[in-house]
Amino acid sequence: MAPDFTLKTLDGQEITLSQLKGKVVLLDFWATWCGPCRESIPHLIHLYNRYRGNGFELIGMDVDKGDVDTVRRFVKSMDIPYPVVVAPDDVARSYRVSGIPETVLIDKEGTIRERMVGFSSTIVQELTKKVAELTSEKP
Repeated sequence: MAPDFTLKTLDGQEITLSQLKGKVVLLDFWATWCGPCRESIPHLIHLYNRYRGNGFELIGMDVDKGDVDTVRRFVKSMDIPYPVVVAPDDVARSYRVSGIPETVLIDKEGTIRERMVGFSSTIVQELTKKVAELTSEKP
């Protein structure tokens, strides 16, 4: 099962993972200084826009240490439409994040189904395929 958390988004909304049960959730652990993270974000935005009407939620889990304003400016410059939170160390540890970017795909029941570290066109294809499969599963 995916470890539960309650965190505030950059715009002050509270997100509790367990309240998203019934949706497919992708957690994207990233940082503003990470080149591959920057590369992956346009693909994640596309994925979010394509599947969010099908019970899909994407949460950007920023792991930067420091100024939240820097993160806000970065999110604005990348035009990120999905919720972004600053993930505390204990949340990253509970998900055993070993590198960034790292994506964790959680099914409608709250079970971690996939974990991918890094970014490549192969990862984008695999992630798209998995999201399509999971969003079409009947609970």
